[in-house]
Amino acid sequence: MRSSPTRYIAQESAIVGNEATLAFLWSQNLPGASRPWAEDKLQRGYLRNPAGHGTCVLLREEASTEAVGVQCLHERVFWLGERCVKAAGLADYVVAQAHRSLGPALTLMRRCIDIGQARFDFVYGFPNSKSEAVCTRVGMVKLGGAMRYAKLLRSAPVLGSRVPGWLLPWLARPADALLSAWDARRWRREAAHLQWREVDAEDPALATLWMGRRTDLLLSERSPAVLGWRYPRPQWRLSLASDAGGRPVGYVAWRLQDGSALISDFFCADPDRDTVALMSGFCREAAAAGASVVQVEFYGRPQVAAALLAAGFLQRESRAPLFLSRHGDAAQADAASWYITAFDRDDD
Repeated sequence: MRSSPTRYIAQESAIVGNEATLAFLWSQNLPGASRPWAEDKLQRGYLRNPAGHGTCVLLREEASTEAVGVQCLHERVFWLGERCVKAAGLADYVVAQAHRSLGPALTLMRRCIDIGQARFDFVYGFPNSKSEAVCTRVGMVKLGGAMRYAKLLRSAPVLGSRVPGWLLPWLARPADALLSAWDARRWRREAAHLQWREVDAEDPALATLWMGRRTDLLLSERSPAVLGWRYPRPQWRLSLASDAGGRPVGYVAWRLQDGSALISDFFCADPDRDTVALMSGFCREAAAAGASVVQVEFYGRPQVAAALLAAGFLQRESRAPLFLSRHGDAAQADAASWYITAFDRDDD
């Protein structure tokens, strides 16, 4: 006799009370994950989240009730002009190896989207290539991809893989001199007036930036409480730029890793006006800290994308595309109003 197909049920579950199940599923199914890492992620990413704990959907075999997968809704507060918008990011999706097929994936994702649409103003996510089809099947809309940008500060990362080692110093010195001359010219033109300092999230200047933000943007809340949660020290650095009069211009949240300054977030109260200066000035700070390259990603407002190019960054490639649920005002928001960085991904 042919055995009947396995049936699955997807149940909403609170984060609190299911910590052991989530930590087990993540540690067993996320590449490179361990149990301590998963337990830390639960505390840091969910239970300490100032927007709320969020929720999760557990995928179970109907016969055994064993949890074989999970999809989380990571709670976030966005602002659309002056209006507070409750959002949920699709996060930390895993299905055990033996159950990875389209049927269980759709069961899990459909239930998650139904809950998200009932409880939040919009649901968004950055699925990988294997999950894009599932997001499309459950009715999410593909907006576009967050673009990667990179700015080379020293030539060694490029030349090192292309020329013999003995030739590298002879080529790197003139190449670095040329890069430095170009950057110095841009810095004098755009950013020489800026003064930089490392700050904690509680610094009053960061609150001033957030309170003075443009009202035509759709973006995640960047209040001191949220910045302190998202960018704990010493893992992250918050570099603040102020003008000659002491007015805060913007900040960059970043870390130095293997010679790369990896920017998770950059923000100005007026990004159309100040992004070129902020990012031109930051490249000089990153070079002084020992970085050979600066990397950042962004999706949304075209004026900001253009400012990154004007600051000397080059487009590299698109990351996983941004998908959005069809309900709520955000689904109708013009792309020019969106301001999305790696801040909104929670996987850096």
